[in-house]
Amino acid sequence: MFIYFSSILKKEVKDKDGVYLGRLWDISAKIGEIYPKSEELIIVKGFLKRSYSCVSWASVTSYQDDIMLNVSASDLAFAPGIKNYEFLIRRDILDQQVVDTYNHKVRRVNDIHLLKVDRDLVIAHVDIGPRGLVRRLGWEKPVDIIMQFVSKNSKYLTKDELVAWKYVQPVTVNPASMTMKLSVPEKQIFSIPAADLGDIIFDLNPNQRMGLFRALDITTKAKVFENLEFEEQTSILKELDKKEAAQIVTHMSSDEAADLLERLPNKTVVNLLTLVESNRAKKLSTLLGYSSDSAGGLMTTDFISMPETVSASAAINAIKSEPRDIEMAPYIYIVDEKNHLKGITTMRRLLLADPQDGISKTAFPKILHVHLHDGMKEVAYLMDKYKLPAVAVVDEHMILSGVITMDDVLSQVIAIAWRKRPGAAKGM
Repeated sequence: MFIYFSSILKKEVKDKDGVYLGRLWDISAKIGEIYPKSEELIIVKGFLKRSYSCVSWASVTSYQDDIMLNVSASDLAFAPGIKNYEFLIRRDILDQQVVDTYNHKVRRVNDIHLLKVDRDLVIAHVDIGPRGLVRRLGWEKPVDIIMQFVSKNSKYLTKDELVAWKYVQPVTVNPASMTMKLSVPEKQIFSIPAADLGDIIFDLNPNQRMGLFRALDITTKAKVFENLEFEEQTSILKELDKKEAAQIVTHMSSDEAADLLERLPNKTVVNLLTLVESNRAKKLSTLLGYSSDSAGGLMTTDFISMPETVSASAAINAIKSEPRDIEMAPYIYIVDEKNHLKGITTMRRLLLADPQDGISKTAFPKILHVHLHDGMKEVAYLMDKYKLPAVAVVDEHMILSGVITMDDVLSQVIAIAWRKRPGAAKGM
């Protein structure tokens, strides 16, 4: 049997002898379960001077009309406040924003759908539709009559807007630690595309925003951070200490990290780089030396290279052990002992080759590349002409310095197109 929380909220609560105790104020539940089960009933009495008492949900015998308990009034003690509950249905969910991890949106909860299982009452869904709000206000019957007269087949009457609790992440923030406890499985949050997760975070108020951001693991934080606009990035950086900010910079892709640092004040950049691991800091410092619209400024230093002396099978085994995401490297770059670019191959070519063949035997006939100071037009032209998802960047001595991906070029082109759009100069 399903019931709505609004249908029992503020109901009279009576003891086993029918003595009036007060009204239902809230229900505590154990968050973290797929469908949280009610634990305690919180009763309120008084108007100007309220006092509260709590009783185990196991003491509830009925809630069809009034809420009946199997305890006596003398068993309950009322106090001016309530104890520090981890999770309360009314306080933490009703009228609050939650993250819908299935549809990747922030939702406002208008009512809560509860399911009776034996003697337990569990949270099954949240109601995000207008009918939930109308029900809360006590206008459901008259509004239903009006809607049936106007349009009896309207979605308002025929379709409830419910989100299953297993896809709901409350955004209640612990005021002491300013963190948010994840109630849904972490894989649901982490499976949301970084761009969508960034939109979700900035749909929340500042406290909730930082609570959710801090609840993410460092890899997800970095991915989300990369997809934010610069103004959004700086608003988050202001809320982080130097160590937290440095961790994010460390886990960002090198080109995105360099783009961010290039736009920050010099003092901030110096402070961050002193906390970043030395090799990483050196790479970022090098990238900062190039113009943002040059090949050196566009490139990333995250790529896979292999010595020209290894065999195809040895190269495959080495790539398998790479800790980095291989999807970021569509090509494998073949270099000599001094890091000169000698060839370019792919995983597919390695897999189809004789395992004992040298890696150079799998290389493309032509080494397509750009130079560090080439402009974006030259880079885009080469990538478009040969339909390249990535292109190598070399210095004047053919030493491999980095790689530019199609994403890097698109980001730059879109930024230019956006600035040139009608009304851009007026801030429209």
